[in-house]
Amino acid sequence: MSRLSAIRDALAQSPHNPSLLLLLGHACVEELQLDEATKMFDRVLDIDPDQIEAQLGIARVLLIRGDSSGAAVRVERVLQNEDECPQAHLLMSRILLSEGDRPRALDHFEKAVRIDAAVTDAGLEQELGRSGSDVRKSVASSLLPESNSSDLLPPSDLMGGDMGDDFIDEPFDEWRPETFFTPGDTERTKVNFDSVGGMEELKEEIRIKIIYPLQHPDLYKAYGRKAGGGILIFGPPGCGKTLMLRAVAGEVGCNYFAIGLHEIFDPYFGSSERNLHQIFETARSNSPCVLVFDELDSLAVDRRNVRESPMRNLVNQFLSELDGLRADQSRILVIGATNSPWNLDPAFRRPGRFDQTIFVPPPDRPARVQIIGLLAKDKPIAHLDVEALAKLTKGFTGADLKYVFDRAAELALSEAVHTNRPVPISMDLLNDIAKSYHPATEEWFEGARPHVQQSAQDGLYTDVRKFLSAPRGAKNE
Repeated sequence: MSRLSAIRDALAQSPHNPSLLLLLGHACVEELQLDEATKMFDRVLDIDPDQIEAQLGIARVLLIRGDSSGAAVRVERVLQNEDECPQAHLLMSRILLSEGDRPRALDHFEKAVRIDAAVTDAGLEQELGRSGSDVRKSVASSLLPESNSSDLLPPSDLMGGDMGDDFIDEPFDEWRPETFFTPGDTERTKVNFDSVGGMEELKEEIRIKIIYPLQHPDLYKAYGRKAGGGILIFGPPGCGKTLMLRAVAGEVGCNYFAIGLHEIFDPYFGSSERNLHQIFETARSNSPCVLVFDELDSLAVDRRNVRESPMRNLVNQFLSELDGLRADQSRILVIGATNSPWNLDPAFRRPGRFDQTIFVPPPDRPARVQIIGLLAKDKPIAHLDVEALAKLTKGFTGADLKYVFDRAAELALSEAVHTNRPVPISMDLLNDIAKSYHPATEEWFEGARPHVQQSAQDGLYTDVRKFLSAPRGAKNE
């Protein structure tokens, strides 16, 4: 079944669905079935005369038909009512370029990218000779002003008192993220999903929540879904959670923030809440984006176990910020990682917060094969038997496997130094190190067992229970 046929069948079941009408209209434009495309966009405007996407759709049809003036009139009408519409500026850029007005076309293109860093049009970039990544880099530079000690609030202003509305209105220029990747950064692509062995479920969940919505906005709109949300990943230490968080930056085509605890916690009363609010405000002003919190249990501690007022206030502030993202429909994916999910406040797992939870167990055999292949890359290993080593290392985490390779490299290097000749890493050496090494995951599972038993009805631990109840020989097979 062709794409057009599939959308027509879906529309037959819901003939007044604006999102499906728009989806079919855009598909018809791609197939140059312009008459049907115009009908679809007109039907949307009959339902909602102010629907911007339908107005731009008709303008796009007019441009394809060679009526650049008519297309420009449509787009200008949109911009009169909504000057911050990146798609309108992008289309106006193409219209002006078709009329030979390159300077104005470039102005509209740059404004579109500044409004929304995720917008792109490879063909238009090539014709303009201006890369969107260049524009994004200049935007990133403007977002990170040079810090000035005179701009920082004095300690006396941070201590005590009722913050009230002033808390919301404080300027945020003094905060600058330490790990902030824009779409044009080259550093972000050094680690991606291919650098992480296994965890396919988590990779796909991240794609569903932030990558696919940016790639297929019309399809997501037709299903009533939007980008963003919350994902909580947990499991034993060393299983690759932190590496996965870093790999997300190399996969998503939007801004990426990784927040360290030192960027939040502050000894002055009320400052930690202020810092957290600044972070979320920066994320909102740079959406779509991914906001990452590692070691989440230190920030989202269970309030039932906390007597200190400042920590309880910080937890309340965090919950409020998450609820704010849901309320204002922000395209922000918040990912939290922890080794100790039982220490989190239960409120963080309510709908709209970290409602999607993924257990990251020690890698199974296929994942270990993949990890071993990544670790062995560019190392002088003689006759590596990946399958045999994977079979020998049941229960090993990615960090454990890395230790095996690092230790083997150290011993081979030591011998090479003393003999003054290159010495390859042998399989016997790798096997001996693996046999003598005791992975730490068993201690984590023993510590997790009482929490799992006490929370028999909690879906958070479903996958942990399955792992613990599996036959011993089947675990990590």
